[in-house]
Amino acid sequence: MTTPRETAMHALCHFETYGAFVKDDLDDRLRQSRFDQRDRAFATELTYGTLRWRGRIDWVLEQCVRTGIASLTPPIRNILRLGVYQTLLMEGMRASAAVHESVEMAKKYGHPGTVRLTNAVLRTVVRRKDDFTKPPRMSDSLADLSVWYSYPCWLVKRWVERYGYENAAALCEAGNRTPPVVIRVNRLKTTPSMLADRLATQGVHAEPGRYLEDFLVLHEPGDVRRLAGYAEGWFQVQDESAGLAVRLLEPRPGETVVDLCCAPGGKIIYIAELMSDRGRIVGADVSPGRLRRLQEHVRRMGFQRIATVATDGCNLGLRLQADRVLVDAPCSGLGTVARRAELRWRRRPEDLEANGKIQTGLLEQAGRLVRPGGVLVYSTCTIEPEENEYIVEEFCRRHPEFRAERPETWPSACSDMLGPDYRVRTLPSVHRIDGSFAVRMKRE
Repeated sequence: MTTPRETAMHALCHFETYGAFVKDDLDDRLRQSRFDQRDRAFATELTYGTLRWRGRIDWVLEQCVRTGIASLTPPIRNILRLGVYQTLLMEGMRASAAVHESVEMAKKYGHPGTVRLTNAVLRTVVRRKDDFTKPPRMSDSLADLSVWYSYPCWLVKRWVERYGYENAAALCEAGNRTPPVVIRVNRLKTTPSMLADRLATQGVHAEPGRYLEDFLVLHEPGDVRRLAGYAEGWFQVQDESAGLAVRLLEPRPGETVVDLCCAPGGKIIYIAELMSDRGRIVGADVSPGRLRRLQEHVRRMGFQRIATVATDGCNLGLRLQADRVLVDAPCSGLGTVARRAELRWRRRPEDLEANGKIQTGLLEQAGRLVRPGGVLVYSTCTIEPEENEYIVEEFCRRHPEFRAERPETWPSACSDMLGPDYRVRTLPSVHRIDGSFAVRMKRE
């Protein structure tokens, strides 16, 4: 029978081999297992924790594996990574248990030599724990930051150049905190206080969102699909940063609204809610599979006015003039590293330029859909200027009929996010929500 530690090891090997997002693979493995909730949570923590801290873990291992970790097979390399995570970084884990279980796994997935190696390396890590739990002192301060907070050096360098050393360190630290589960309440069915009371009957504590009144922050809710109100469509999982783009759009009942790149659907469903499910709401996305999952959420939440079309947003076949258009552009997602532990290791500097070309095409198509006097909102979940400011500035140079404007209403709690250039920016280290960018433009 596969153990939670083995499940985590297989998920890490799958990521290392294929570079795919871990969530789908891990979810499949957990569905096929017979784990109880505690073991599922343990396997999840091991997987994401080890991924999040892989940079520092590999720095430790390179000092303990004479031939270097690249010489090891993926199973043994990831067994060692899991062992280091448990002995150095996981609270409440007995080092002796972590070493023993790692050695047992090495017996199953290695040979006598790698069993001895696993035992020796992890015992060395335990013995030198004080050395490995102090910040490194290298000749390069960027390397120090990269190792200690476990981020690729190219990304740390960008953030230090943009924000300064201390602010970059704070941003890295924020990305290593396990974020809470945040939900948006469907006000067409209930209220935040009613839902919070119902969740309390299950022992789940819900607090109001930091910035938006439609949101609740949940503490240790477990599987949200099993929570009271989920099946009835009382809520949807969504970070407050995503809600900001919709509030910037200010959709109104009876209007025609288009959401490009609408899957997985959090924003378009929020749009429908703010429109009281009245009007014409069209969502476009390139992935039919993602649109099918979106429609499942639409039905669960009880909305009738959302129509979807599977199409490339850069080559739309839509023939309409919209009052409001949201471009929720695909991006590097670097504002969400706290939620997606593997993201920092998947991204490369060249991705930003490649994304920019796609984003430019989407914005061009979106601009054609906006009627004179209508509103266009561009949003991302990244904090990188190549995917944000540069795209918008170039678009406005090509299309002077669009100009940035302040929304008619804006939550007072979010005032510091809206800059004098009418662009909304959030940073995890400052606002304690996902990093994001959004701007509202009116067509003259």
